[in-house]
Amino acid sequence: MNIPYHAKITKLIKNLARNPDLIIPYLRTSIFTNKSPIDFNMPWWSFRAIDRADELLAGKTIFEFGTGGSTVRYARIAKNIVCVEDDERWGKEVESKLNDESLRNVTILYRPFDFDDPAGFETSSYLLSFDGNENHEVVIIDGQDKTFKERIACFKHVEPLMPDGGIVIVDDFWRYTELLESNRAKHTEVYESVGPCRIGVTSTAFFFY
Repeated sequence: MNIPYHAKITKLIKNLARNPDLIIPYLRTSIFTNKSPIDFNMPWWSFRAIDRADELLAGKTIFEFGTGGSTVRYARIAKNIVCVEDDERWGKEVESKLNDESLRNVTILYRPFDFDDPAGFETSSYLLSFDGNENHEVVIIDGQDKTFKERIACFKHVEPLMPDGGIVIVDDFWRYTELLESNRAKHTEVYESVGPCRIGVTSTAFFFY
Protein backbone atom coordinates (compact mmCIF):
# COMPACT_ATOMS: atom_id res chain seq x y z
CA MET A 1 0.00 0.00 0.00
CA ASN A 2 1.48 3.31 -1.10
CA ILE A 3 -0.12 6.68 -0.43
CA PRO A 4 0.39 9.93 -2.37
CA TYR A 5 3.18 12.19 -1.16
CA HIS A 6 0.82 14.96 -0.02
CA ALA A 7 -1.20 12.42 2.01
CA LYS A 8 2.02 11.12 3.56
CA ILE A 9 3.01 14.64 4.63
CA THR A 10 -0.46 15.30 6.04
CA LYS A 11 -0.29 12.10 8.06
CA LEU A 12 3.19 13.04 9.27
CA ILE A 13 2.06 16.46 10.51
CA LYS A 14 -0.97 14.99 12.27
CA ASN A 15 1.14 12.30 13.95
CA LEU A 16 3.65 14.83 15.23
CA ALA A 17 0.79 17.01 16.50
CA ARG A 18 -0.49 14.03 18.51
CA ASN A 19 3.02 13.13 19.68
CA PRO A 20 4.84 16.41 20.33
CA ASP A 21 7.51 14.60 22.35
CA LEU A 22 8.69 12.99 19.09
CA ILE A 23 9.31 16.25 17.25
CA ILE A 24 12.87 16.73 18.51
CA PRO A 25 13.89 13.04 18.05
CA TYR A 26 12.37 13.14 14.57
CA LEU A 27 14.28 16.28 13.57
CA ARG A 28 17.49 14.99 15.15
CA THR A 29 17.35 11.77 13.13
CA SER A 30 15.63 13.06 9.98
CA ILE A 31 16.60 12.08 6.44
CA PHE A 32 18.22 15.51 6.07
CA THR A 33 21.08 14.42 8.34
CA ASN A 34 22.31 12.17 5.50
CA LYS A 35 22.68 9.34 7.99
CA SER A 36 21.04 5.93 8.17
CA PRO A 37 19.35 4.31 11.18
CA ILE A 38 22.45 2.22 11.82
CA ASP A 39 24.42 5.44 12.36
CA PHE A 40 22.01 6.24 15.19
CA ASN A 41 22.04 2.64 16.51
CA MET A 42 18.31 2.46 15.83
CA PRO A 43 16.03 0.16 13.86
CA TRP A 44 14.15 1.70 10.96
CA TRP A 45 10.96 1.37 13.01
CA SER A 46 8.49 3.74 14.59
CA PHE A 47 9.90 5.53 17.63
CA ARG A 48 7.11 4.14 19.79
CA ALA A 49 8.03 0.60 18.75
CA ILE A 50 11.70 1.24 19.51
CA ASP A 51 10.74 2.41 23.00
CA ARG A 52 8.62 -0.73 23.52
CA ALA A 53 11.37 -3.05 22.29
CA ASP A 54 13.85 -1.33 24.61
CA GLU A 55 11.58 -2.41 27.47
CA LEU A 56 11.15 -5.99 26.29
CA LEU A 57 14.40 -7.30 24.83
CA ALA A 58 16.89 -7.10 27.70
CA GLY A 59 18.40 -10.53 28.38
CA LYS A 60 16.48 -12.20 25.54
CA THR A 61 17.65 -14.63 22.89
CA ILE A 62 16.73 -13.08 19.53
CA PHE A 63 16.49 -14.25 15.94
CA GLU A 64 16.34 -11.62 13.18
CA PHE A 65 15.31 -11.87 9.56
CA GLY A 66 17.50 -9.07 8.24
CA THR A 67 20.25 -7.10 9.96
CA GLY A 68 20.72 -3.42 10.68
CA GLY A 69 20.27 -0.83 13.38
CA SER A 70 18.13 -3.21 15.44
CA THR A 71 21.02 -5.70 15.52
CA VAL A 72 23.45 -3.14 16.89
CA ARG A 73 20.99 -1.58 19.32
CA TYR A 74 19.70 -4.80 20.85
CA ALA A 75 23.05 -6.59 20.93
CA ARG A 76 23.81 -4.18 23.75
CA ILE A 77 21.05 -5.60 25.94
CA ALA A 78 20.16 -9.05 24.57
CA LYS A 79 21.68 -12.33 25.69
CA ASN A 80 22.50 -13.17 22.09
CA ILE A 81 21.25 -12.54 18.55
CA VAL A 82 21.27 -14.77 15.48
CA CYS A 83 20.51 -13.02 12.18
CA VAL A 84 19.95 -14.28 8.68
CA GLU A 85 21.06 -11.90 5.94
CA ASP A 86 20.82 -12.26 2.16
CA ASP A 87 23.05 -9.29 1.30
CA GLU A 88 26.61 -10.04 2.36
CA ARG A 89 27.84 -6.53 1.58
CA TRP A 90 25.30 -5.04 3.98
CA GLY A 91 25.92 -7.75 6.54
CA LYS A 92 29.63 -6.90 6.57
CA GLU A 93 28.77 -3.26 7.28
CA VAL A 94 26.72 -4.40 10.26
CA GLU A 95 29.56 -6.68 11.39
CA SER A 96 31.95 -3.73 11.20
CA LYS A 97 29.63 -1.63 13.34
CA LEU A 98 29.33 -4.45 15.89
CA ASN A 99 33.10 -4.83 16.00
CA ASP A 100 33.57 -1.09 16.49
CA GLU A 101 31.38 -1.33 19.58
CA SER A 102 32.99 -4.60 20.79
CA LEU A 103 29.68 -6.45 20.60
CA ARG A 104 30.46 -10.19 20.36
CA ASN A 105 27.06 -11.79 20.99
CA VAL A 106 25.79 -11.70 17.39
CA THR A 107 25.98 -14.44 14.75
CA ILE A 108 25.13 -13.51 11.16
CA LEU A 109 24.13 -16.31 8.80
CA TYR A 110 24.60 -15.45 5.13
CA ARG A 111 21.87 -17.06 3.05
CA PRO A 112 21.68 -15.49 -0.44
CA PHE A 113 18.23 -15.24 -2.00
CA ASP A 114 16.95 -13.37 -5.06
CA PHE A 115 14.12 -11.26 -3.69
CA ASP A 116 13.54 -9.88 -7.19
CA ASP A 117 12.44 -13.40 -8.19
CA PRO A 118 11.05 -14.85 -4.95
CA ALA A 119 9.72 -18.14 -6.30
CA GLY A 120 10.58 -20.92 -3.88
CA PHE A 121 10.98 -18.64 -0.87
CA GLU A 122 9.07 -21.07 1.38
CA THR A 123 11.79 -23.71 0.92
CA SER A 124 14.76 -21.34 0.81
CA SER A 125 17.74 -21.66 3.13
CA TYR A 126 17.03 -18.04 4.12
CA LEU A 127 13.61 -18.86 5.55
CA LEU A 128 14.55 -22.29 6.92
CA SER A 129 17.51 -20.87 8.82
CA PHE A 130 14.96 -20.48 11.59
CA ASP A 131 14.02 -23.99 12.71
CA GLY A 132 12.95 -23.38 16.29
CA ASN A 133 15.68 -25.63 17.70
CA GLU A 134 17.41 -22.80 19.54
CA ASN A 135 14.19 -21.78 21.28
CA HIS A 136 14.64 -18.09 20.55
CA GLU A 137 12.43 -15.94 22.76
CA VAL A 138 12.06 -13.12 20.23
CA VAL A 139 11.87 -13.18 16.42
CA ILE A 140 12.20 -9.92 14.49
CA ILE A 141 10.85 -9.99 10.93
CA ASP A 142 12.43 -7.06 9.11
CA GLY A 143 14.24 -8.48 6.08
CA GLN A 144 13.80 -7.75 2.40
CA ASP A 145 10.28 -8.08 1.04
CA LYS A 146 9.84 -6.66 -2.43
CA THR A 147 6.48 -8.33 -3.08
CA PHE A 148 5.09 -7.72 0.45
CA LYS A 149 4.63 -11.51 0.79
CA GLU A 150 7.95 -12.74 2.14
CA ARG A 151 7.53 -11.29 5.63
CA ILE A 152 4.11 -12.92 5.80
CA ALA A 153 5.77 -16.22 4.87
CA CYS A 154 8.35 -15.64 7.62
CA PHE A 155 5.57 -14.99 10.13
CA LYS A 156 3.64 -18.12 9.17
CA HIS A 157 6.85 -20.16 9.39
CA VAL A 158 7.97 -18.99 12.83
CA GLU A 159 4.65 -18.66 14.63
CA PRO A 160 4.05 -22.39 15.22
CA LEU A 161 7.60 -22.67 16.60
CA MET A 162 7.36 -19.85 19.15
CA PRO A 163 7.71 -20.83 22.83
CA ASP A 164 5.34 -19.74 25.56
CA GLY A 165 6.21 -16.16 26.41
CA GLY A 166 7.76 -15.61 22.98
CA ILE A 167 7.42 -12.42 20.95
CA VAL A 168 7.33 -11.87 17.20
CA ILE A 169 7.99 -8.33 15.93
CA VAL A 170 6.91 -7.38 12.40
CA ASP A 171 8.07 -4.05 11.00
CA ASP A 172 6.31 -1.98 8.32
CA PHE A 173 3.15 -3.53 9.64
CA TRP A 174 0.90 -1.25 7.60
CA ARG A 175 1.68 -3.67 4.75
CA TYR A 176 0.70 -6.79 6.70
CA THR A 177 -2.40 -5.93 8.72
CA GLU A 178 -4.01 -9.14 7.46
CA LEU A 179 -1.94 -10.90 10.12
CA LEU A 180 -4.27 -9.44 12.75
CA GLU A 181 -7.08 -11.55 11.32
CA SER A 182 -5.24 -14.86 11.61
CA ASN A 183 -2.65 -15.49 14.30
CA ARG A 184 -2.13 -17.56 17.44
CA ALA A 185 -0.91 -14.74 19.65
CA LYS A 186 -2.39 -14.21 23.10
CA HIS A 187 -2.43 -10.52 22.32
CA THR A 188 -0.93 -8.00 19.91
CA GLU A 189 0.31 -4.44 20.14
CA VAL A 190 0.73 -2.12 17.16
CA TYR A 191 2.81 1.05 17.47
CA GLU A 192 2.41 3.72 14.80
CA SER A 193 4.49 6.88 14.75
CA VAL A 194 7.26 8.68 12.96
CA GLY A 195 10.67 7.07 13.08
CA PRO A 196 14.33 7.75 12.32
CA CYS A 197 15.51 8.52 8.78
CA ARG A 198 12.10 8.50 7.12
CA ILE A 199 9.65 11.11 5.90
CA GLY A 200 6.39 9.48 6.84
CA VAL A 201 4.70 7.50 9.55
CA THR A 202 5.21 3.76 9.95
CA SER A 203 3.94 1.01 12.21
CA THR A 204 5.48 -1.97 13.97
CA ALA A 205 3.54 -4.87 15.50
CA PHE A 206 4.35 -7.08 18.50
CA PHE A 207 2.74 -10.51 18.82
CA PHE A 208 2.87 -12.05 22.30
CA TYR A 209 2.60 -15.84 22.75
